[in-house]
Amino acid sequence: MKREMEMMEDVVIVGAGIAGLATAVALKRVGVRALVLERSQGIRATGAALTLFPNAWLALDALGVSHKLTRSYDPLFKGSVTNINTGDVQQVLFSEQGIRTVHRKTLLEALAEELPTDTIRFSSKLAAIESQEQGGGASIAVVHLEDGTAIKSKVLIGCDGVHSVVARWLGLAEPVHSGRSAVRSLAAFSARPQI
Repeated sequence: MKREMEMMEDVVIVGAGIAGLATAVALKRVGVRALVLERSQGIRATGAALTLFPNAWLALDALGVSHKLTRSYDPLFKGSVTNINTGDVQQVLFSEQGIRTVHRKTLLEALAEELPTDTIRFSSKLAAIESQEQGGGASIAVVHLEDGTAIKSKVLIGCDGVHSVVARWLGLAEPVHSGRSAVRSLAAFSARPQI
C-alpha cells in the first residue's frame, strides 16, 4: 500500500500543453505561482506544426515569449485550402500581419523556459479528483496522483486535453467530433550559400 503524501498549492494546472503552460506563464506575470501537473515524462512533441494567427501572436507578446520565435518563423501571407471530397483548391490571403506556423515543441519549450524549474511536475498521473469542504461553506479541490500524492488546491485549472479528467470531474459533456479535419506541415530549410 502506498503511503499518501499531502501537499497544498494555491493553484494547480492539470496539463503541460500549450494552454497549461501559457496559463502558468500568465499567472506568473501577475505574481501568482502555479503547479503544473503533466502525465508525460517531459515536454511532449506530439503534433508537429501549429498555425498562429495575429491574435495568438499578440497573446505570445503579452506572455513575453514571441521574441523567442520571431527569428525562426517568418509570417506567411497566403495559403491554400483543399476540399478532399472534390479536390477543389481555394487560395487564401491573410492580413498584413500574416500568420506563422511554428513547431509545437519549440513553442512549448519557449513557454516552459519562462517558468521556475519546480513549476512543472512531470510523470504526475491523476488517479482521482475530489472536493473537500472547508470551514464557512468553502471547498477546495484535492487531486490524487497515482504515486500516492494528494495535492489540495484553492484553484484547479483543467488544461488536460480532449479526454480531460478535470472536465469529467466537473460533469462537462464528452467532446463531439465536428466532422472536420486538417493536415498541417512545416519544413525547415537551411540557407544555402550562393555560388
